Amino acid sequence: MERHTWKDQDLEQAVVSHLIRMLNTRQGSSLTCPDYGLIEVSEMLHDFPDAIGIVQRAIKNSIQNYEPRLKNVQVRHIKNEAMHTMVLEFEITGQLHYPDGRRSALRFSTAVDQSGNVKLG
Repeated sequence: MERHTWKDQDLEQAVVSHLIRMLNTRQGSSLTCPDYGLIEVSEMLHDFPDAIGIVQRAIKNSIQNYEPRLKNVQVRHIKNEAMHTMVLEFEITGQLHYPDGRRSALRFSTAVDQSGNVKLG
């Protein structure tokens, strides 16, 4: 049985906070890392439904490139029955690597709206 401490929760929260900041940053915004962040999603939604795969890969690539504490990242599109809302929903899973070598599964959902805002839950 895995035992979680307050430090574990701090690390999990730090990773989630970083993902929120990173996925709400547009590529090209950082002078030192021009590919940091997510592509301009609002322009992609005009290519719906092709945009689903493009955004899905962009989220996965950003996490793999800029969040080293999360490994084996998978991003799965969650079909939204009310597609008229123009919100893309994804489930992100991965393995959180702790400094002491332990690992634990991390899973959360994310929603990308038509203006490109990303919410993690």
